[in-house]
Amino acid sequence: MAIQPSSPNDELGHGAATPSSRRQRTSVSTVVARQAVMILLVALSVGFSIAMPDTFASWGNFRVMVTSQTIVLFLAIAATFVLRAGEFDLSLGSVMAFTAVALGVLTEHGVNLTLSLVIVLLAGALIGLVNGVLVVRLRVNSFIATLGMLTVLSGATFALTGGRRADVYPAGLQDAVNKEILGLPALTYAGWLLVIVVWYVYEKAPVGRMLLFTGGNPEAARLSGIPVDRLKITSFLVAAVLSAVAGLLIAGYLGSVDPGIGSSYLMTPFAAAFLGATTIEVGRYNAFGTFVGLCLLTVGITGLQLMGGALWVSDVFNGAALIVAVVFGMAVGRARG
Repeated sequence: MAIQPSSPNDELGHGAATPSSRRQRTSVSTVVARQAVMILLVALSVGFSIAMPDTFASWGNFRVMVTSQTIVLFLAIAATFVLRAGEFDLSLGSVMAFTAVALGVLTEHGVNLTLSLVIVLLAGALIGLVNGVLVVRLRVNSFIATLGMLTVLSGATFALTGGRRADVYPAGLQDAVNKEILGLPALTYAGWLLVIVVWYVYEKAPVGRMLLFTGGNPEAARLSGIPVDRLKITSFLVAAVLSAVAGLLIAGYLGSVDPGIGSSYLMTPFAAAFLGATTIEVGRYNAFGTFVGLCLLTVGITGLQLMGGALWVSDVFNGAALIVAVVFGMAVGRARG
C-alpha cells in the first residue's frame, strides 16, 4: 500500500521537484542546447578519427579541411551581416564568382594588380549598394531582389569570358594567398582573422548591437534613434565587399576560376550561419558560432566522403543541417516569446 504524504513538506521530500532543482535542470538543458553544435563537432571528429586514423586524423587532411573552408567562411560571415540586420542575400556566391573572373579579365588585358584590385572591390561595393537600395528604398523583398542579382551576375560572369575559365592572374596575388605560415597557407589565417574582427564588431562595437536591434525590431530601433535604413544598406554593402574579397582569394588560391563556380557556394554559407545562431550565442547570428557551424559541416562532409560517400553526400548533409538549424532557431524563438 502506498504511503501518502501527510503534508506539503513531506510531499516535497518524497521526490517532487523543488524550484532549485527545476532551475538546475533548466540550466543544464540550456548549456547542452547552447553547446549542441560544438558537442556534435567533437563527437564526429573523434568518431571519424577512430574509424580512419590514417586518413581523417592525418595532418594532410586537416590542412585540406581548414584551407578549403576559408572561402565559405568569408561568404558565411558576409551572410551574417545581412541576416543580423533582418534581411537575406542570395547573391554572395555570384558576387564572389563575378569578381574572381573580372580580376582575371582585367589581368589578361594588362591592368596592373593594384588597379585591378581597386576596380574589383569597388564593383563588389556597387553591387551591395544596389542590393541595399532595392531592398530598403524601393521596398523589394530581399529574397527576390538578391535572387534577381544572383541571376544577373551569373549571366554577366559568363559574358566576361565567353563561358571559358579565367586563368590569367597576377603571380603576386597567388604568391601572397598561398604563402605558407606554420604549414598553412596565408588564406587560412585571413579567414581566422576575419572571424576575430567580426566578433569584435558584433560584441564590442556599438554598430554590432545596433545591427542586432535593427534585425530584431526595426520599428523599435527607429524610435530609439537607430538609423535603420542606413544600417541595412551598409550591411548589404559590407557583405558584397567581403564576397568580393573571397573572389580575390579564390582566384589567387586556385589560379583558374570557372564562371559557374558561384552556384556551388549558394547554400553552404547560409547553413553555417544558421547553425552558428544555434551555438555560442543562441538566437543570434555571430562570428564564432558561424565558424563552429562551418567546422561541423566540413568535418561531417569530409568524414562521410572519406568513408566512401558519394558526391551528393555534401548536398544532403548541408541541406539537413540547414533544416535542423532553422527548426532549432524557431523553437528558441517560441521559447523566448
